[in-house]
Amino acid sequence: MAENDADPAPEQGLDQRVSSLETGQESMSQKLDKLLGIVGADTGQDGGDGGHEPEGTGTNIAHEIRTQLDQRDAAAKKKADEDALKNTVSEVKAKVAELAEKAPEPMPRRVERIMGWS
Repeated sequence: MAENDADPAPEQGLDQRVSSLETGQESMSQKLDKLLGIVGADTGQDGGDGGHEPEGTGTNIAHEIRTQLDQRDAAAKKKADEDALKNTVSEVKAKVAELAEKAPEPMPRRVERIMGWS
């Protein structure tokens, strides 16, 4: 009989944990839906009415400005990448020129070394 009394307590604890996890998941799901609704409202007005502009064109102008800024940033990043590549290539060429094989100096003649002329 002691075993029967011990079994319901863990099940109740488990049920409580499961219900608290479900509640947490539902609240996160609601928050996520709310965020998606906000994000969807920004992008949803661009292609909806078949050419009609909504009364408040502020979001369209903001979207156009964001697009232009993104294009400007992308162009600046591309130019910076190209400049970095050119800089790297020039550094490598300079290093190769430094490491180019040079003709060895001729050995001093034995007579000069013995006589101390050099």
